[in-house]
Amino acid sequence: MRDLQSVRSEIRRIKKVTPELMHELEEIYADIAHIDEEKAEVLFKIKQVENIDLPPEYKRFFVDKIATFVLDHTEPKGQIAKEDGKWLRSRIMNRDEYDKALLEELSNRLDNVNMVLPDYLKKKNPWISKFEDLLYYSRYFAIAAVVGAVVSSFILFIQGFGLIVRGLVGFFQDPYAKYEILFEQLVSSVDVFLFALVLIIFGVGVYELFIANVDPEDKPAESRPAWLKISSVDDLKSSLGKVILMVLIVSFFKHVLEIDSEHWTPISLLYLAIGILLISGALYLTHKSGSEGDHGKSKEDTGSLVKDLIEDNI
Repeated sequence: MRDLQSVRSEIRRIKKVTPELMHELEEIYADIAHIDEEKAEVLFKIKQVENIDLPPEYKRFFVDKIATFVLDHTEPKGQIAKEDGKWLRSRIMNRDEYDKALLEELSNRLDNVNMVLPDYLKKKNPWISKFEDLLYYSRYFAIAAVVGAVVSSFILFIQGFGLIVRGLVGFFQDPYAKYEILFEQLVSSVDVFLFALVLIIFGVGVYELFIANVDPEDKPAESRPAWLKISSVDDLKSSLGKVILMVLIVSFFKHVLEIDSEHWTPISLLYLAIGILLISGALYLTHKSGSEGDHGKSKEDTGSLVKDLIEDNI
């Protein structure tokens, strides 16, 4: 007798479940004491073969085996475990005749033990499903923010480079001019570059949070810079906060050079310094509270893991 993978390959090749192949499937699954997820997955993949000709016997066989797997896979038997329920829900999205027959069989078996089918496996109202789909795909509106941030950062990089060129041109035209002019141009370019980096971090962070991970196929995961590893709004906020703080510090340094002008006086610079200090303090407290929360969660997860290990050994 052939193994399951050989039978599946033959079915995919001829796009049909013949009586002989149906008999082989029944014998293979009859010899399995407990159907695991891999074996159950094969039954779904067989019915999903494009333009496949399936006999009525396969429908009854499919419904019986998948229902048995879902109800008897984990303890206590006769109930649908949450993980198995999620696994099943992800595979019955089309709700074809096989899926409907499977859900009906599960509902009947659960009725026999005075239980009901979980709500997340029941078919939703079509209007609710469409509205949820609309909400889900509305995340792609974030692409506008990503494109706008990246384009703006590109413009700022050009402007920052222009400031450097302007300062160098002025220096070569008059090398003996006051150094403050060149110094101011260079500091201004750093300020512009930092703000451009803020926009890049914002654009990449929004894309990772709402669209997909930025993972080039030819780059290993270890090559990703630390600021690119954004998995939550807190990560994005932390990365942006650090760079924005640098922007404020550089801006303060630039305005120090203009302290004799009519716009910046010592008292106004003092107010600016106090404002930057308060912002940095707020960022520190936010980062500290987030770190403590992660540490507490880590301790809780570790304690749960140790408890599970102890119970398994007992």
